Amino acid sequence: MNRSLLPVAATALLSGCGIVSLPPVAIPDQTLSLPVSTSAQNAVIYDGDDAFDGATMPDVLSNVSLSGQALYSGAGNLRSVAIFLRSSLPSCDRVSGMSAQFCAPDGESAQRIGTLNLQNGKVTDLILSGQALDEAARAGHGYFGVQVLSGSSVLGDSLKLSQLKVSAKF
Repeated sequence: MNRSLLPVAATALLSGCGIVSLPPVAIPDQTLSLPVSTSAQNAVIYDGDDAFDGATMPDVLSNVSLSGQALYSGAGNLRSVAIFLRSSLPSCDRVSGMSAQFCAPDGESAQRIGTLNLQNGKVTDLILSGQALDEAARAGHGYFGVQVLSGSSVLGDSLKLSQLKVSAKF
């Protein structure tokens, strides 16, 4: 066998197994403004900012994961949230003066990529994954959504996602 083809053959063989990891790609920090939870009970609130801003990954990639840190800050007592991701903003209820979309959670289950347990003012590590993250990474567009699971938020509360890195495997 030609020695120059050996690395190519090995890469093809390993990529078929889904074990070749690519170096992580950084995406910008995201700050999600949280509405008063009583006005958004039983809703997934999507932020209007594109977190991926056109950075795409090849279609052959799978098992995309997002790691980083989350910081909840404000006057509320939010303890747990579900995180959602879409490659495009849905057509749900829009709040006047905000770029956010409020969607019924029953239609959003396929977009869920994880859950965060939070403590006001404390940094929490995050690792998120799922089919919705794979699709958003391939499309190059990602809009984060949040659903309150435990506790409550008040006007002015925010959830900052920082040191975000997207990684994938062949």
